Amino acid sequence: MQLDLNLLNLAYLIGGIGILVEWRAYCLPDGLAFRRWSAAGAVLWAVQYLLLDAWTAGLTMASTALRTMLSNRLEKGLYKRWAAAGFVALFSGLTAFSWQGPISLLPAFAVINTTLALFYLDNRRMRVALLASSVAWISNDYIWQAWPAFVAETVAMGLNLRTIRKLFAQ
Repeated sequence: MQLDLNLLNLAYLIGGIGILVEWRAYCLPDGLAFRRWSAAGAVLWAVQYLLLDAWTAGLTMASTALRTMLSNRLEKGLYKRWAAAGFVALFSGLTAFSWQGPISLLPAFAVINTTLALFYLDNRRMRVALLASSVAWISNDYIWQAWPAFVAETVAMGLNLRTIRKLFAQ
């Protein structure tokens, strides 16, 4: 019993740190730094979900971390297209596997939109496209009443808007 409680507390601590890391990512105007911090946050969330035995969520977040890092390393050519298509197929498959009705389209849209934005848009346009992903996540969190995720994504969206404003001012 004590071990279960300690693992639960550890999972929530790691998830909380993941939120702070993700918020840091959205504050950074540099696209590479954004990707590094965002991937680190996704790794922490993957660990949190795996500690909670939420395997689909854990594998999705681990895939998200890999996608985010690869999106900067594969800048052009066939490998970039195959990687982007592979991640879109992966996230589509995870959506089909965990389908819960039309509500499942919100996170599916969010991860696929983010994938395409990371692989194909420059830093400024990528961040603008991520606003649509944030709206989808916020809507999903509201419908499921996932209030910590709702607050975390709302703050992340606000930080992203602030950073976008700074990028357009430059």
